[in-house]
Amino acid sequence: MKGFALLAVLCILGAQAVPDRSSRIINGHSAPHQPYNAYVLYLNNANAGFFGGGSLISDRHVVTSAQNIQGFVRWDVGLGSNIFTQLTTISSNQAIAHPNFVAASRANDIGIITLPASIVFTSTVSPIALPAANYPVTLPLENEQGNVVGFGFTTGASTTRADFAHRAFQRVTINTRCQQFFQITIPNHFCAEDSIDRSNVCNGDIGAGFVTNIRGIPTLTGVASLITHSCDSQSPTGFTRVMTYRAWIQQVTQV
Repeated sequence: MKGFALLAVLCILGAQAVPDRSSRIINGHSAPHQPYNAYVLYLNNANAGFFGGGSLISDRHVVTSAQNIQGFVRWDVGLGSNIFTQLTTISSNQAIAHPNFVAASRANDIGIITLPASIVFTSTVSPIALPAANYPVTLPLENEQGNVVGFGFTTGASTTRADFAHRAFQRVTINTRCQQFFQITIPNHFCAEDSIDRSNVCNGDIGAGFVTNIRGIPTLTGVASLITHSCDSQSPTGFTRVMTYRAWIQQVTQV
């Protein structure tokens, strides 16, 4: 990955909410390729930064977290494979965080990267569906299972990203459990966790999509936003609820 060696110089944002920038999907499973899944390397003016995830929603737009955008000037987006060395990288200098994003609390933690040119959809690169703006219920539903994919570290001893994408399966928790761990506004955020394998998300996967099935169609319903401690497997992951920001996404992307 172009510029990957520069990741030794990390730009720490929001240390109050996320004290450890170690990154991994822990206890996850090797993931089959998801054509919407994006690896996002984000860099500042000093060419320093970190990495996270995102989801392709159109031929020019990737949804990620606002914390992967605010304060940065370049985004290298990797698409097209679950094998890191086989990703196709597209560099962009255009992205927007939600105007009401608050780094300390992760409020409104959603953003959009705009690619410099339209990409051609193939069997390995294609967008994920978004919830309909007028859907009659709030998604995802409590106890609904979703999955999240990323290239983050796979063990606490790791010092580099994974060579292969990993996937965690999590179920949406009740709101009161989510609020035990995070100071969030419902329904802007929701939490999900894996009570069986204890798979979880960390910073290298922040921005990755939480995907559920809506009438049989895989749909982006969350964006990884909040974690506790150093990828604590006993705690849930906090996700920005995409449905809450559906009108804003449409305004920015026309999608």
